[in-house]
Amino acid sequence: MKWIRYRNRKKRKIDGYTVACASKQETGLPYDVYVDSLGADKRWRHWPGIPRIGVIVNDIVVPVSISDTPEILSGKEFADSKIVLEWIAHFHEALLMHWNKELDDLEILTIITSKNLRNSNL
Repeated sequence: MKWIRYRNRKKRKIDGYTVACASKQETGLPYDVYVDSLGADKRWRHWPGIPRIGVIVNDIVVPVSISDTPEILSGKEFADSKIVLEWIAHFHEALLMHWNKELDDLEILTIITSKNLRNSNL
């Protein structure tokens, strides 16, 4: 588990948003995932009001909605996206609690890294 600064590639500078990162080794997913520490408190330009996490695919953050039927918000499909969508659906309640500030970063990271899905059937 680590906390990082989100890099806005378009502006090429650190824009001050803090995210918690769960590595692929910790989650069992083929990609690292970011959960935004500000969640619902952040003013979003894109997809306002839609809870989401970031999936890091080839060094690009791909936004995916948090729900029991998650969707790739940018429309950019990626390899093994089905596995990621199933993972988000499995943890959607805890992810939504974090988005709504009912769980802090350490609590959500503990939950989403506690069950390595590589060896389970959800």
